[in-house]
Amino acid sequence: MKAEFKAYGLPEALVYLVGFIKITLALMLLAGIWFKSLVNPAAIGMAGMMLGAIVMHLKIKDNFKQIMPALSLLIICLAIIWL
Repeated sequence: MKAEFKAYGLPEALVYLVGFIKITLALMLLAGIWFKSLVNPAAIGMAGMMLGAIVMHLKIKDNFKQIMPALSLLIICLAIIWL
């Protein structure tokens, strides 16, 4: 991830913040199995993170294969929010 953030022109310290946020949101989604009130906030947060990731991928003109993981997770989060 450090190399990706460098390509995006973002500071290295941001790698750790983004990583922390993504792990926290993923754990919230997992905890949502038992605590339903966590699901929507976590899915909305993760969707926002993935939207940001897609924007950054497009900014540096990555190919579709590199965008697919973020796009897939965005679609999954939107489905969770919708349902």
